[in-house]
Amino acid sequence: MTGKNIRYHRVLYRNIGKVVYLWMNLMDMKLKYILLPALFLIVLNSCVDTDDLGDKRAVRTVFVYMIASNLGDNLGGNIADMIAVATPENLNGGNLVVFYSKNKKEAELFEIKEGANGVVTRHHIRDYEDKSAISPQVMKEILSEVVGLYPADSYGMILSSHGSAWLPAGFRNMLRSFGEEDKKYMEIDELASALPDHFFDFLLFDACSMGSIECVYELRNKADYIISSPSEIMDVGFPYQKILPILFRQTPLMNQIADEFHDFYSNYKYPYGNISVVRSDELEALAGVTRTIISAAGGEEATSDFPSLFPDLQILTYYSAPTSLYDFDDVIRRLATEEQYSLFQTSLDNVVTEKRTTASTYIQGFGDIPVGVYSGLSVYPLQQELAELNDRYRQLDWYKAVYE
Repeated sequence: MTGKNIRYHRVLYRNIGKVVYLWMNLMDMKLKYILLPALFLIVLNSCVDTDDLGDKRAVRTVFVYMIASNLGDNLGGNIADMIAVATPENLNGGNLVVFYSKNKKEAELFEIKEGANGVVTRHHIRDYEDKSAISPQVMKEILSEVVGLYPADSYGMILSSHGSAWLPAGFRNMLRSFGEEDKKYMEIDELASALPDHFFDFLLFDACSMGSIECVYELRNKADYIISSPSEIMDVGFPYQKILPILFRQTPLMNQIADEFHDFYSNYKYPYGNISVVRSDELEALAGVTRTIISAAGGEEATSDFPSLFPDLQILTYYSAPTSLYDFDDVIRRLATEEQYSLFQTSLDNVVTEKRTTASTYIQGFGDIPVGVYSGLSVYPLQQELAELNDRYRQLDWYKAVYE
């Protein structure tokens, strides 16, 4: 099979998946006006060689899903930063589409692009009323609408709001997973259910603490790469003026995204910023290596007293009720033999392709904490005094892959 034919078949299989995804989700929506043209475009694009399409289809659509909560001013600043650099050249002929949920009652879908007057601004598509942005079904519907309106060779998604890794929504009335709306939240398995498999080139989390091994493993089938932080992200979020043009390159350079994030926060008034880039297709192998180590160390009991036994564990995220999340590598190295740890490090390096950290990180409740060990991912070690939380943990894909 020639290189040209390989590209053709990859596009064909991927676009057939888009047809199925659109069909399944649009059936439940009052979006008949986009169904036929959307499916026509996708099938048409699937049946011709990509080299013959010219400018008929965008290289990439990047969909930004924002849930404001109490971050409205900050998200507004992020949108302004996107507008500042979203020139046709920087978008590389792609589409930048934003769903902004102010609250459950009020949301808007708009595109950021250059207008007829040559000025880049936001172009209103439609308003929504009574659409809960933390509902998996609503996320499916909005994504389906965007895919139908903006067909492309590839897709990326930015998820911007509050975050707390895999920790279950509302646990002891203090925690949330992704998103916050009227003190209600979307849990990580609900988020996974809302996103189609093998669809995105990348997922980027502009939300605190989403760089946990439990989160990225739950989302392993959703995107080729997952960009996130295992720690708190300052309220200004990602430096979009620097990274947005990188995301629209035909092959985004993940090292440049990590560098720009690190450079920004190294020079910010609050110099705290951790980031990592995860390659999803290596996660299964990492789970297998981790499973061997944990099983040999005693399974669930291996970490039951970990925080008290190892008070020097590197904390990456802290929640006063009920737990801290620790550096993944720092936990595993205390469980593994020398030979096991060497295999683990090799597998981890295959997964975390880029990682950057500032000298310190900010952790609510602790303040400025030095970062001495940094793998790019956090982990929750099962702890015997947290039976309720452990029960929730056992429902995650990571637990099933590593402990069962």
